[in-house]
Amino acid sequence: MRLCEILDVESDIEITGLAFDSSRVKDGDLFFCLVGRENDGHTFAADAISRGAAAIVVERRLALDCIQIEVADSRHALALAASAFYGNPSKRLKLIGITGTNGKTTTTYIVKSIIEEAGHVCGIIGTNAIEYCGNKLDARLTTPDPIELHATLKDMADAGVEYVVMEVSAHAIKLNKVDGITYEVGAFTNFSRDHLDFFGDMKSYAQTKKSFFSAEHCRSAVINVDDELGKEIAHDSALPAVTYGVDNPSDVFGIDLSMSAYGLSYVINMADAVGHVKFSLTGRFNMYNTLCAAAVAMSLGFPLSAVTAGIRNVKKIDGRFNIINTAKCSVIIDFAHTDDGIANILRAIREFAPARIITVFGCGGNRDSSKRSVMGKIVSQMSDYCFVTSDNPRFEDPQAIIDQIISGISEIGGTNYTAVVDRKQAIRCAMEMAEKQDIVLIAGKGAERYNDVMGRRTPYNDEQYVMEIAGEFGL
Repeated sequence: MRLCEILDVESDIEITGLAFDSSRVKDGDLFFCLVGRENDGHTFAADAISRGAAAIVVERRLALDCIQIEVADSRHALALAASAFYGNPSKRLKLIGITGTNGKTTTTYIVKSIIEEAGHVCGIIGTNAIEYCGNKLDARLTTPDPIELHATLKDMADAGVEYVVMEVSAHAIKLNKVDGITYEVGAFTNFSRDHLDFFGDMKSYAQTKKSFFSAEHCRSAVINVDDELGKEIAHDSALPAVTYGVDNPSDVFGIDLSMSAYGLSYVINMADAVGHVKFSLTGRFNMYNTLCAAAVAMSLGFPLSAVTAGIRNVKKIDGRFNIINTAKCSVIIDFAHTDDGIANILRAIREFAPARIITVFGCGGNRDSSKRSVMGKIVSQMSDYCFVTSDNPRFEDPQAIIDQIISGISEIGGTNYTAVVDRKQAIRCAMEMAEKQDIVLIAGKGAERYNDVMGRRTPYNDEQYVMEIAGEFGL
């Protein structure tokens, strides 16, 4: 493809690929010098040229003898170039973008099920995987970088996918990953503390979420008006919107919630169309996830019958409230990794727990450290006992992370914990402690299939390990 077909420049040189990592540059690639907090891609431009880059995209001119395209924002340019390079595939699809602190993954799978119940082919892009037409690919990021994202969208469109439901992270919005894509619907789940290592404060984090709900990104909005930031978005956004909630007036709402270990049920009202929702995952927060999906479906014009059937068809979502019943105890595995998320899951378990809740949890390294002590307090208060352990320490000392969590437990005088650095050993200890009616919650990693330690990802999965222990115990 000619350079002038990728970017708005007068150049007919042939471009055979796109790259922003100089170590992956091949002959004929267009290299983008991305500017980040820790790395400046301009310092790798010479390496990219030596590896065969045909031209480079820069935010400032460099003393290099090569074709340079100067732009105001190289990340924005990359997003538009990736779309053009792959034939603008988003224009061949109807995209739904789900953003919010918690609930994105669960909501995307519910929306996908509703769309498929209505008779359409739907793909999904998110934390757990990229899935479409029988294909399931590992997801490295919640929202892929633009080159991978548009390559994936092209493959989906070529395969006959009509709709794509994808998680849109705050990082993706801030880093311009989804620039140039117009979503049929942008949906907001909720807002709570997370990612302050990146955004610095809650105000900046909130503003990034709000910025997604503009004509630049979405044609319409679906908004949780029981959430304070959701109320702001509904008030400030000029987009046509469908609101949902339980406590405040909304277009889509639910009443008469009933929950058990086997799921939840409630009566849903979609703009005066009334039906009965049954969902296999429990918890009030999952009521909100199903309401969000229903509001998305309403915005897209799907009937109530498709909504209730689609929700009912979702039997399991990997890493989200996965229950494993053994002869010794019950184990629940969940991705909850924020203070709000883990409070929600513990609150839901307490609704039906016949005896003790024993929680195994940790906090990720090189991420928002401000939530660690807060999560310690919450888990200590809401669990009968807890094992504080490692969870993707990355380049931090696992013990130092655990100490920060324990500082929160100590603030409230909590003594109901044991620190065990090795996650496997912590899970084993929790299951050995548990008695017949107890529930062991293993939180933080969900469906992840790796441990991230010092830049290396080694294979590991909580559910697989629980099943291994269950086998050893003869359960």
